[in-house]
Amino acid sequence: MIPEKYLKKYNYSTKHYDIGDFIYEENTICRNYFQIISGKIKLNNYCEDGKEFIQNIFEAPQSFGDALLFINERYPTNAVALTECNIIEISAKDFFDLLKDNPECAIDVSTGLSQRLHYKMLMSQHVFSKDPTVRLKALMDYFKNMHNVHQKSNKEYLIPLTRQQMADLTGLRVETVIRTIKLMERNHLLTIKNHLIYY
Repeated sequence: MIPEKYLKKYNYSTKHYDIGDFIYEENTICRNYFQIISGKIKLNNYCEDGKEFIQNIFEAPQSFGDALLFINERYPTNAVALTECNIIEISAKDFFDLLKDNPECAIDVSTGLSQRLHYKMLMSQHVFSKDPTVRLKALMDYFKNMHNVHQKSNKEYLIPLTRQQMADLTGLRVETVIRTIKLMERNHLLTIKNHLIYY
């Protein structure tokens, strides 16, 4: 995340998106840096049969789509608003000028990209596991770490995902997710309060 005080020094705009709006579409040219002020977005693809696969979910104050700016590639996913969103957008040129002028921001961006790479490596390591608990635990660990909750803390973390989203992120059937979460609760790996998952 780049502090807003730095972004304001460059040409930027703030745009509002309603639920279901596309921020960008798969295979379009990557031209902007995006940072969420409020709301949540998902990066997704659709299979030939129409089934959705969610690559990742981001919320304020995270950024998204920025990795492609470094390699001048087209977007391999869609970015879709999960909730009403307000998003800062700056051009690729201004983004790189900002990083050159503010090395501390470049470090923050690199840290964010490294966290996402780590997540992809974790998920690719577990995606072929036949044990759905392994896949779901890796997903929950990622979200817990991304929100700076210390793993050894006794404080429970509210998983900000629906069962369907967890299924779409792990390649599992939603019925399997529901059964596995109940099993994980019985094994004291998480707790469920008012249908919400605390990990």
